[in-house]
Amino acid sequence: MSIPAIESWAPRELEDATKFNRRVSDVHRFLQNPPAARVIGMKRKDMPKNEYSVIPFIPLGKEGAPVTSYETWPGMVPTFKDDWTMGQDTAWQLIAPIDGRYRITLGGAFNTQVSTGDRRHNLWVAIGANMTTGTGEAVAAASVDTFSPAQSTSYTMCGGHSTVQKLKAGSKVQFAAKCIESTFGWANEEVTLSYKWGSFAEIRWVGTI
Repeated sequence: MSIPAIESWAPRELEDATKFNRRVSDVHRFLQNPPAARVIGMKRKDMPKNEYSVIPFIPLGKEGAPVTSYETWPGMVPTFKDDWTMGQDTAWQLIAPIDGRYRITLGGAFNTQVSTGDRRHNLWVAIGANMTTGTGEAVAAASVDTFSPAQSTSYTMCGGHSTVQKLKAGSKVQFAAKCIESTFGWANEEVTLSYKWGSFAEIRWVGTI
């Protein structure tokens, strides 16, 4: 799989069907369906305070109705079978299949175990690329961007963030979060189903490097 070559042509050259397909149809098909993937947040509770923990996701297409996860190119969302941390199949990473600029988005909800009061930046989320290990601290060390979700209640931080990054083919993207003052949960549908349905990550090719 690769990006179609962008070629120029002289007038009337496209009367040749092979050239037309290569120079026009192939390019349009790629731009209509570029590498992209989306996964839904998997509930994770009791993440320790004041250290980064990796955020998990439900394997592709397994979130139940309505199914909103997808990948346009195979292999962008690997499944970790019988993952020991979550005790079930889990998706931790999004993988860039080709070189390019990618828009990386994370949105969702976090709930703390105790009231954090009026603290707008109590929880931080790191977007990491090409981590050395699969730990939360490794994701934070490899971060290409960070953000702090808005506080919606004294127990809840909600929101999203997008960043555009240059990634090489095979680059792995992961997400980790840290709450300074409390253990916390992510995509916790025991609090509200909106925590699950509104918690997601997405990666999309938007241009060449």
